[in-house]
Amino acid sequence: MRRKIIIFIFTLSILLIGLISLDHNFSRSYHHTFTKSTDLSKENVDGMYLGDDIKSEKIVAKYGEISELSQDNVLYNYYLLSDKIEIATNLDDSKIIRFIVEDKTVGTEKGVKTRDKKDKIIELYGDNYYTRLEQGTNIIGYVDKNKKCSIEFWLVDDEVVFY
Repeated sequence: MRRKIIIFIFTLSILLIGLISLDHNFSRSYHHTFTKSTDLSKENVDGMYLGDDIKSEKIVAKYGEISELSQDNVLYNYYLLSDKIEIATNLDDSKIIRFIVEDKTVGTEKGVKTRDKKDKIIELYGDNYYTRLEQGTNIIGYVDKNKKCSIEFWLVDDEVVFY
């Protein structure tokens, strides 16, 4: 009986160590559940906010009519606004749900731009972040649980390549 208990504890320990070491490989939604909230309510890209309609006067005045898809995707509609700014909407509406920014002249509300270092992100956004790995790229992310949104900075050599 004692031997079975020792084997059980050993097996459980190995499983827990395995899960902990794989933590950075879990999905974005896993990290959203366990990361403390950060206020992202003022985050915008070039004056556009999540939830803005791509057919609004503000966006049409700046970028023109947006209709040409930039990616073939079965889940979302992606549109290229400029050479280095892309947005996504759900298939059934025109409200912005995602930004992809590679433009080094466009920063976040707190001033993070591509080519900035990971240390600057943490200095400006705080310690309530998660890290994960996708497509071989390190990602640092912040979650706003009240607004139900997040911001992720994709890093190569601890430098932002896009957010």
